[in-house]
Amino acid sequence: MRLSLKAKLTALIGLLVLVVVLAISALYLSILTHESLAEVGRRGGFVADEIYHQAQTVLAQSHLPPGVQPTDTQAVLQFIHTRLAQDPNLNSTIESAVGYSPTTYFATITDTNGVILAHNDPTQIGTVFTPAPSFDQLLKSSIFHQLSVIYGPQSVYEVDLPIKMGDRPLGDVRVGVSTVFVAHQLTPELHRALLLAILALVLATLSASLLSYGALRPLKTISRSVERMARGETPEPLKVKRKDEWGILSSKLNLLGEQIRGEKTAFTRLKENLDQLFANLADGLLLFDKQDQLVLATPAVGRFLGADPTSLLHRTAFEIFATDGPLDRVLREAFLRRESVVWESPEGENRDEEGSPRMSVSVQFAQTEGEPMGALVTVRDAGTRAELEDQIAVATKLAALGRITSGVAHEVKNPLNAMVLQLEILKTKLAEHSTAVKPQIDTLSSEIRRLDRVVKTFLDFTRPVELRLSDTDLEQIVQEVFTLAEPQARQNHVHLTIEKDGLAPRLKVDRDLFKQALLNLVLNGCQAMPSGGELKIRSRKSERRVELEIEDQGAGIPANVQPRIFSLFFTTKPGGSGVGLAMAYRIIQLHNGSIDFSSEPNRGTTFRIALPA
Repeated sequence: MRLSLKAKLTALIGLLVLVVVLAISALYLSILTHESLAEVGRRGGFVADEIYHQAQTVLAQSHLPPGVQPTDTQAVLQFIHTRLAQDPNLNSTIESAVGYSPTTYFATITDTNGVILAHNDPTQIGTVFTPAPSFDQLLKSSIFHQLSVIYGPQSVYEVDLPIKMGDRPLGDVRVGVSTVFVAHQLTPELHRALLLAILALVLATLSASLLSYGALRPLKTISRSVERMARGETPEPLKVKRKDEWGILSSKLNLLGEQIRGEKTAFTRLKENLDQLFANLADGLLLFDKQDQLVLATPAVGRFLGADPTSLLHRTAFEIFATDGPLDRVLREAFLRRESVVWESPEGENRDEEGSPRMSVSVQFAQTEGEPMGALVTVRDAGTRAELEDQIAVATKLAALGRITSGVAHEVKNPLNAMVLQLEILKTKLAEHSTAVKPQIDTLSSEIRRLDRVVKTFLDFTRPVELRLSDTDLEQIVQEVFTLAEPQARQNHVHLTIEKDGLAPRLKVDRDLFKQALLNLVLNGCQAMPSGGELKIRSRKSERRVELEIEDQGAGIPANVQPRIFSLFFTTKPGGSGVGLAMAYRIIQLHNGSIDFSSEPNRGTTFRIALPA
């Protein structure tokens, strides 16, 4: 089981207190035991002193009997032994000493040979005394030995006091003390000490709990904030009003949280920009790490591989490119050999009868100091690329043509103005011959006006246009176009309809210019159906684009002229100006959009416009 920091701190403080309590208790127990035993020793020593002084008194009051010479050592000793053994006061003192102290087991006087001269038990007089262990040795022993003696079987130790006459030893006063009653005196003190130790331990544990709670309480708030950071959530500022280490740590975490919030905001913006960039990429990008596992796939990958890009993440290249298709074979071979591929079109991947896109692929491997770091696979729709290149070529040609025609128009405009003035002067001078020259002058005037309109059209087409963008309802602008085209449609028996896919989308366009472009396409469709038919406009909105289709049921556009229909002044209709489609193409380009078409003979033509949403 995993313990919390609070529990660990409480246990540690409790353990330290326990060690201190045990040490103090052991010291107290040692002192208490030693004092108890010392008290027993003092009592034994007191009894020995009493007996010793009584024996000295007896000897002082005794006189040698007649016939005994002081120089006769044996006779003198025999007299002393007899006197000590027979003195009633001494024997009374010995017997009362044993009854006085419960710890005194025996009291005796022995001679130098260990023969008992006086004893509290008269039957022991005259026998040889069996020595007991010295009480001084017990006092000097360890606490464990002392406790084992106190609480073990009854043991008797003796306290010795030598008796001398001058320098001559006469014997010893021996007092036996028992430890049997020390346990009765020591046990209550031990119980009291144990109770105090337990109480101190409990109080220390409670104090440790309160201390750890107060000291670690900010840690819970900090821990919740760190957990929110770990989950990727934006942490709230910590409110820890302290000036100690917790306060410093809280301020540091608040600063870290601010930095994380800033980095997260920047990361979110970067991710949105990358997602928008990847969503607009026509090429499919697949990024692999050093273990050849996919870590990034753009949305366009799904169109090429036929699988959701998110479902391919964290799979290896050999798992992703596992089919027998030409594209998968080329990519598997590249990863197997670790060789780069530069825009290779796999055999069998060209457009088939169903119009599948022709693809080309590029594989680049990254290395650092000989170690593989990853790989980048790029899959490209070569057909779309070719169409884009064609559109760029058309736009380039139109731009070049615009620059040329603009210069030519400016150069032609001035002579035309001069010719108009001169023609008016010529009419005045030939007024009297007007009948003869009027047809020629009218023809010359008509052709000059036609040429002036052509030059003006050139200038209008090449002049820079400033867009006035506004939020526009697509359905409303289509209805307005239908209203303008209604006379032409009625004349050709054309039925105008609009098909909506949900709510009508809104566009940010130059209303007048976009209406002009749409009107040119609708009129072009009506003119393509001289025998009547239906012209439909469909709208469809995706996440980032709005698509508009204008479909007619005319004769279609011949394949040999399709590449030129957006060229200025190109037309296949009698009396056509060749400006309408070119102008529509230019207006759509000015709105950062695209326009293309598909046409089938005798089935009609469909123009498709795509604009940013």
